[in-house]
Amino acid sequence: MEKSKQTLPQIKSNSTGHTLSPRVSDLLLGCTSLTINSKDIIEVAETLQKDLLQGYKSLTEMDKVISGVGLHNVNKTEGTLLTGAYRSEFRGLFRPIQYVYKFLSYNDLPWTAREIVRYSCLHIENAAKYRFTIPDSDKSSLGKLLWNKKSIRTTLEAPFLRMLTDLNDTVYGKNKHTIEHIDLDAHDFSPADAIGMYFICRWAGVKLLEPTGLFSKWESK
Repeated sequence: MEKSKQTLPQIKSNSTGHTLSPRVSDLLLGCTSLTINSKDIIEVAETLQKDLLQGYKSLTEMDKVISGVGLHNVNKTEGTLLTGAYRSEFRGLFRPIQYVYKFLSYNDLPWTAREIVRYSCLHIENAAKYRFTIPDSDKSSLGKLLWNKKSIRTTLEAPFLRMLTDLNDTVYGKNKHTIEHIDLDAHDFSPADAIGMYFICRWAGVKLLEPTGLFSKWESK
């Protein structure tokens, strides 16, 4: 007789709902050239929570509109499992996107939203290091890179640099350092915030990496 799957009891979750916070919709999304809008993002977040496979299909269709490497092409199938489609030397750049996939696959967006935001932003941090040839031994955070590296401040266009600074100050920094919460069952980021930040970071990652010629050589054979 086949054993039934055993699962652990779920932790109570007071979701922050399907709204997109102003720090994501107004401060960051409006600074990109994405054709994806707040309504699209909220709809995908809602669908992901009702039907994970259908929601993921919608998400990857939207992701394909952005050039470069994202959820729609970062993985390839080996047997019955997925593995990175990228060359090993680019692991630091694209592994964070695989972590976004991992946390989406848990099918509990209210609880995994924070991690999706974190790894989306880590993609930006590592993309900046790659663009400006900052060695792996330099463990500077995105905020320190933007503040301390003259090559970054003098090369990036002022609006883009300001957008990255706002992203770090209002989202990434908060994600990394604000662990305590008065209401332990509530969350700092809504499901829609997580999906919105993924798309914003995908766009910013392409903007950082395109000048390097990376997208013509990233894929493993």
